[in-house]
Amino acid sequence: MDIEKLQEFFFWCMLVNFGVYIFTAVMILVFHNTIIKIQKKMFRLNEETVSKSVYTYLANYKLLITVFSVVPWLAILIIK
Repeated sequence: MDIEKLQEFFFWCMLVNFGVYIFTAVMILVFHNTIIKIQKKMFRLNEETVSKSVYTYLANYKLLITVFSVVPWLAILIIK
């Protein structure tokens, strides 16, 4: 695999992951109350715990996107 293909791979990985992230964040914002109701019924969690869990999920996902997609793509751009 040449460097061009690798660069393209990480670029598309980054775009797809950011798309999933944005979609998830918008859905959480739009359906926040519904998510809380479902989590209360399924896991007997209170609203504060669900909100913290959702925030932690989004923060971790953004960190993973950065580490495994953005940084490799930028590194390839720099060495190219």
